[in-house]
Amino acid sequence: MSFVALPEPRIAHCPHILLIPTPKALELTSSHWTIPSRGEIILPTSLASDSPLAVLLRAHLQQLEHEFICHNASPSPVPHTAQIHFRLTDNVKHPQAYILRISSVGADAQASTEQGLFYAAQTLVQLLRQHKSVLPGLIVHDEPDFNHRGFMLDVSRGRVPTMQTLKGLIDDLAALKINEFQLYIENVFAFQNHPDIYSDTTPLSAAEMRELDQYCRNRYIQFVPCLASLGHMDKILRRPKYRHLAEVEADELRSQGITPWCEDPWSLCVTDPLSRSFLTELYQEFLPNFSASVVNVCCDETWDLGKGRSRSQADAIGIGRLYLHWICFCSELARRYDKAIQLWGDIIISHPSLIAELPTNTTLLEWGYESDHPFAEHARQFAASGRPFYVCPGTSTWQSLTGRTENAMANMHNAALAGMANHAIGYLITDWGDYGHLQPLAISLLPLAYAAAVSWHTQTQANTEFYQAVSMHVFQSKSLDFAQWLADAGNIYQHVATGRIRNASLEHWLWREPWDQHKYLSQTDASHVQDAVSILRPLTDRIAGDHLNRPDARDVHCELAMMLDIAMLALSDAQARLAAATPSETFARHQQNLYKVAREEYRSLWLRRNGQSRLEDMLRLFDQRISEYAGFSRHAGKIK
Repeated sequence: MSFVALPEPRIAHCPHILLIPTPKALELTSSHWTIPSRGEIILPTSLASDSPLAVLLRAHLQQLEHEFICHNASPSPVPHTAQIHFRLTDNVKHPQAYILRISSVGADAQASTEQGLFYAAQTLVQLLRQHKSVLPGLIVHDEPDFNHRGFMLDVSRGRVPTMQTLKGLIDDLAALKINEFQLYIENVFAFQNHPDIYSDTTPLSAAEMRELDQYCRNRYIQFVPCLASLGHMDKILRRPKYRHLAEVEADELRSQGITPWCEDPWSLCVTDPLSRSFLTELYQEFLPNFSASVVNVCCDETWDLGKGRSRSQADAIGIGRLYLHWICFCSELARRYDKAIQLWGDIIISHPSLIAELPTNTTLLEWGYESDHPFAEHARQFAASGRPFYVCPGTSTWQSLTGRTENAMANMHNAALAGMANHAIGYLITDWGDYGHLQPLAISLLPLAYAAAVSWHTQTQANTEFYQAVSMHVFQSKSLDFAQWLADAGNIYQHVATGRIRNASLEHWLWREPWDQHKYLSQTDASHVQDAVSILRPLTDRIAGDHLNRPDARDVHCELAMMLDIAMLALSDAQARLAAATPSETFARHQQNLYKVAREEYRSLWLRRNGQSRLEDMLRLFDQRISEYAGFSRHAGKIK
């Protein structure tokens, strides 16, 4: 339920108030509150003085040299004492809604749940960050458009973040009022009964998952387990001990005239009882670590289903029903742990007559990552089925160096509008790590912020006010233009390519492409690359020269600056490749030295925030260029 007679949004009339997400309604009053040096934070009896809400607020007040003590509401509050009062009330109907009033005597927050009060506190913290010790008088009425607002981080293609990094990310999510979090797991969980699965990774343990679960719960975030349960099993099935569970080998697919996605087996064989036993054992170890009421079983992109050992069964009942039977099995396993299932919707949408036969309480996840993805069409189809569903856009940072800002913003906004129009129950932003997870987490913070904003308030535009709010509250940068600079850097993909590459930027693939190959080089020309260089060079200087004040400011700032430097290297390479068959000795030595420095910086920053998994694969990309330029230098020396 929404507020009764919710006021029309007034934030547009308050341009100097920078908040993210944008509240549904904000009205300035004629008063202001000059915060005294000492005061009280009055909490409901259900909240302790060391609750995350209280700790968060006190910490920000202390940064401004205000000492506020916390205590629970009592019938006789101390008179004439400045107060920040948090109240639970039945007058606010939506469980995540809040009302925040700032007057000359203090701040008053009301909500029907502790979660609503937590969101009020996050808004108050942003007001403190912008206005310091003198807060403007105002009244905020706020509630989300989507009740479920999630973020999924891929930790299976490369980077496995440290616990410190993950907790910092969870704090970011809480500040942005995100209330669901998923880690995409293929083989980076430490299964005690299957140690071979993760032997070449730096896995997350059961104890760490439980610790993250508690950390999320303290911040009103549901930590949703997510485990590949059919396709995307190549990292497991490539191992001799598990290869017998596979549906089909790559050579068999080629004999059928089918081009395999990879050389390793992709999906489990759904008709093999051993596959069921294997997944049962994985769930037994994985699911008990999560308090969430749902599990994402994934089961997406099962392109090889029915092409191998299950072909006879697929011929008999159809691939769609074969897939449905496996989903029912996954649901049965999840129910043993009191969990419903989430399911990527790309396979079942091709078999619409079977949607009604999905297990009760299955939530479908409609995903797509291009600006023109048909969210509206697919959302209408899922809505007509009566099944609950989420819309799931992406950050557009994977397979890129600096992101793809315009594509990301359009993709996320279109998802929000289609979801709202068709009564989606949730919005899940995804951040993938295809081909080794080249991009650091810092590159994804800007699109993550927009996803949080638009899933709370779908009318949010990626305008100047938004970028200033992100600069102030997400990056906590000295300049309010910082996020706009990042957005502009994330749009160089539009200048480099003469065409369009799905789910990727051309400069990313130019950087990976060996010097003597031209698959991607042929998709640009010298003028396009020069345009990108002219745009990126001053942005690189501005971003590197700014100052951030986040808890992890050094790492975030260095990661951003590093990726812009790598983008400049990629563009310099492209210019040289377009200009001549071989570079000059001077240029080759110069680039070789730059790549050596970049390699060490990349290695150092990776290990500051992530485990060792896949790092060597990424470093080989640097080594390839270093070796190429060293060869050019030797060749030029011999000619002399």
